[in-house]
Amino acid sequence: MSGDFTVVNASLARDLKARGLWDEVMAAISILRRSLSAIDRVPDDLKRLYATAFEVDSSWLIEAAARRQKWIDQGQSLNLYVASPNGPPTRRAVPARVKRGLKTTYYLRSQSATHVEKSTIRGTMEN
Repeated sequence: MSGDFTVVNASLARDLKARGLWDEVMAAISILRRSLSAIDRVPDDLKRLYATAFEVDSSWLIEAAARRQKWIDQGQSLNLYVASPNGPPTRRAVPARVKRGLKTTYYLRSQSATHVEKSTIRGTMEN
């Protein structure tokens, strides 16, 4: 059957359990794929380790892509993630990409204003 299937980040669960922080709230955050940045009880080192793509500075993604580009005959798909499609991070990303010699930015992804609840419809194949 088709649908959306939840996979818990086993590494995050292991690290939170090791520090006595794993509970129903943390499990829900892991399942919903939310950021840890706003949760005070999560230590900063774990917040940095498990940062979402939107929390990583685009300059790191551009630099990594520039280093890979040398070994790629054609273009590569570079996805940049920004919290908002307007503003300084977006305006800096395009010139930085060109300066580093990257051929394309495949997607510039921004966070949605709202989050849609994920669910699976049961019984769609039944008549």
